[in-house]
Amino acid sequence: MLIGGDFNSRAKQLLFQLVELSERDTDKRIPVEELAKELEVDRTELKNLLEYLENKELISIASIGGPFLYGHAKITEKGILKVLNLK
Repeated sequence: MLIGGDFNSRAKQLLFQLVELSERDTDKRIPVEELAKELEVDRTELKNLLEYLENKELISIASIGGPFLYGHAKITEKGILKVLNLK
């Protein structure tokens, strides 16, 4: 997978969106389909973004299944701190 400026920008957008939708609650499960609509990304790009962010321990995959392979995602404390430092 190629990691470039556009990918990193999308990853940041996804993190910001996840923090906003979760209201900084690390237990709140956000539907991946909702993230896809908000970010206007396709299945492959979203899958790559979620896996990248999960490997960095900024999010966690909360459920598998659905049209985007993953059903729900949760922000982690590390992810929240990352977003606060990016503002």
